[in-house]
Amino acid sequence: MASSLENTEHHVHFDTTTLKDEFESENSVTYQKSGDNIVVHLGFLQVNHRYLIDLKLPATLFKCLAEPITLVPENEAVPNIHCKLVEFSGKSTEKSEYFDVKVEYFAHKEKLLKEELKLINSINSEELLKLVITARVLGKGKGTPMLRTGIHCIGVQEDEESEASDFQGFATKSN
Repeated sequence: MASSLENTEHHVHFDTTTLKDEFESENSVTYQKSGDNIVVHLGFLQVNHRYLIDLKLPATLFKCLAEPITLVPENEAVPNIHCKLVEFSGKSTEKSEYFDVKVEYFAHKEKLLKEELKLINSINSEELLKLVITARVLGKGKGTPMLRTGIHCIGVQEDEESEASDFQGFATKSN
């Protein structure tokens, strides 16, 4: 009986397409609809890094807007300096199932960051849609995150405050 157990070989077989699909979905930017907002989850980024983000927003997220959909950035009095819309293309048609969006994003401080971009329907300016772009930003020396698909680092901004500064602080007057 012991000899029959020794001769039995155990093999585990994985379906490579399933593994690949699970990996790609874990490494993709995610979208979530919340009222008139679309929340875009970027994952982990690194502080003081500037990113170019290629988003493919599914057209199903825009069902709240009347057809035809042609969105443009809203002209704001105070522009968002940490997150700006670089390019918005695509129309919701039966052939196109998504909108191509390029965003430049600056991870300016360490923590969970939320930046907003507002889009309006060019045909009906009353129809407003907000993109809420969220990212968990890692501080200096806390690791290098694996960027999700469509996120590209385009620059690093050096710290304005140096740790080796000669500044001794403000002198206090004593009476």
